[in-house]
Formats: sequence, structure tokens, C-alpha cells
Amino acid sequence: MDNIKSILIAGTVAFAFFLPGCGNSSSDDLKNKPLDESGAFASGDDMEGKEASEQDLEGEYKLSVKFTPYIPDYPDLGESGKQLMATRLNAAISKVGYGGDGANPRFILGPSINLLSKNVTGTAPTKYANTYEVTLMTCDVVTETVFESYTVEIKGAGDSPEKAFINGFREFTFENDAFYTFLTNSQQKIANYYEQNCSQFLLEAEAQAKLRNFDAAFTILNNIPTEASTCFPKITAKKADYFQLSLNTNCQSLLASMKAELGKASDPSAEGFNEPAMAYYQMIDRQSSCYREAESIYQAYLKKLNPKAKRDWDFEFLKYQDKIKRLENQEQFKRDSTLQNFEYLKHKEEMEAKAEIEGNKKLIKKYQYDQLPWLRKVFHLGSYDPFDGIEE
Repeated sequence: MDNIKSILIAGTVAFAFFLPGCGNSSSDDLKNKPLDESGAFASGDDMEGKEASEQDLEGEYKLSVKFTPYIPDYPDLGESGKQLMATRLNAAISKVGYGGDGANPRFILGPSINLLSKNVTGTAPTKYANTYEVTLMTCDVVTETVFESYTVEIKGAGDSPEKAFINGFREFTFENDAFYTFLTNSQQKIANYYEQNCSQFLLEAEAQAKLRNFDAAFTILNNIPTEASTCFPKITAKKADYFQLSLNTNCQSLLASMKAELGKASDPSAEGFNEPAMAYYQMIDRQSSCYREAESIYQAYLKKLNPKAKRDWDFEFLKYQDKIKRLENQEQFKRDSTLQNFEYLKHKEEMEAKAEIEGNKKLIKKYQYDQLPWLRKVFHLGSYDPFDGIEE
């Protein structure tokens, strides 16, 4: 699985990819041409890669589907070229959606880079002025489906092919209507795909649950966007069940957090109701292996309270449980502004994020990108070299 590590950049964005281009070319455009440096290496403002200025478009587009970055090795661009593209894409995506970890491993976004022309000077040192066609594609790695594509042309000049691409890409911005339309069109097609195959995703989640991969089962259903309007309600109950099973298998972390919060009270009678501790306590299910110990610790804590503190605690705890019950039963209640600092909700969201990250890790291993022949074919991986056969 070392190859998987090489194609995923930790902490990268939901869309950060680029790959070698489509097919070999024998056209005259790929032959070396002598250059007039004053024209070939003019200001980046003249390059086609700079196709749009930055626009404030976050109010016009909204992205809820997240894609996993797929970045194979591409020596001619190097790590600096990859990082530049990741950074630029992340900046564009973050205006309308979400970046970072927690993306959906099933759906990837990756570009194919095709060298259209390569021009060199006869000077020392040699300089390159290259033109690239970059095609981004959104794909489903399970069904081998390509949903949408977006193509741009980038021109760059530099002391090497890597620097030529980097310099050209610096002059290009993804923050334009065409790119955001590509993303939203991809999202709509994926939402439709969920609608048409809802039962299959439920079966995939159930299969992971049978293997006790509850994190993965939860993640498969949690990735279904609200835009899949008929599928989303069908998976809500199962998603909650798998999340609770995930908590049960990881209850030691909840128990440790509960202990830590209770331990902060030097005088329980004077501290009042301990909401952070009770948030963790409420997430420990009666069916989990940790429940008996959690209950024992909780009862021992209550015994330290004087009668008045105990009555106050019981009163606050009843109100607290009622709030949680309303939260779990009413979707509208979750959007109540008064819940912004509700400890239970904050801790639950934190645990959901952890479950999703762990689930994604398991699904990445399951899908095994590096062993998918169709993926290599779509993105032309392997021995293909766009510069092969071109004399420098």
C-alpha cells in the first residue's frame, strides 16, 4: 500500500490532482523550436493560463460533496509543482465548499496534463516555453464512472519543464465561473447517482458493518449529500445506528474524556453541574463494554455531593437529558442558535469527524487506487512520458 501513501498528500484539499496527459503526440507542435527570448518569455500577463481574475463567487455556488485527492508521481513537475497546484485548488474550493481531510474516497478528482507544445532556446542555459492542456475529471472508483470534466490551457516559461509548468500555473486562477460550474455540475450528477443507487450504498454500508468496520459503514452513508433528497431520509436512521456502534467500539476514549473532566473538579459540591463530563457520559451506550465502568465512576462522583448540590445536579441533569432528546429527535432543533455552545453537540460532532476520518482510511485501503487498471488508463499512468521522444 506504499503507492497509496504516495498518491495522497496529508492535509491536502478535497480537489488536488494532476497527472500525465492523454496519449502520445507526433504533431509539429511538439518539435523543438528556436525562440526569441523577448517574446517567448514575456510577462506572465500575456500567457493564456491567466484566464480570469479573482472573483467573489462564494455566494453564487455551494459545494457539499467532497472528493479525495489523487496525485500520482509526476517527476517532470516535482513536489513543488504538486504543492502549488494543491494550494491553488484548495484556495478556490474553500470559497464554495470544504477542503482538508475527511473527503469521500469513492469519488476522486484528478487532472490529466497533456503537453501541447514544447519550445526551447538555443541559449545557455536552455529555457523552456511550454503549453499544457489540463483536464480535471471527477470519477467514481467503484463503478469506473467519469462524471464531469473541465479543460484549460496553460502556458509557462522557465529553466526546466518543472519550472515552466509552475510559472505558468502561477498565472492561472481557478476562481472563475467555468471551474465552479464544473464542480457544481459534478455534485449534481453525484447526487443523482446516489438517488438512483441508494439501495446499493445501504448494502455497501451493511457489508462493512458485518465486518465490524462501523466507522466505514457510517462514513459511506454520511457521505450522501442532502441534495440526494429522496435517498437522504432513507439512510438517516442507519447512519445514526452505525455511528453509535462506532462509539461503542471506541468507548474507551469517551470514558477517558469523561474521567478527565470529572477529575478537574477539586470540590464537586462547589463546582455545580459538570456539562463537559456529562456530554461524554451521555454518548456511552448501555450496550457498550465501557458502560458499567462509566456508571460506576458517575455514581461515585454523585456520592461526593452534599444534599443541596445533589438536588441541583439532578435538576440540571434532567434538563440536560431533555435537551439531548429534543436534539436527537428534531432536525430543526439542531439549527437553534442557542445550541452553538452546547457541549454535547460539540463533542458529538467531534466524534463524528473522528469516525469519518477513520472510516475514510479503511475505505481507501478497500478501494486500492494503485491496483485499478481503469484508473491508470483514464489518467495515463505508468510508463507514459509526455516528453518522451522530444530532443532538448
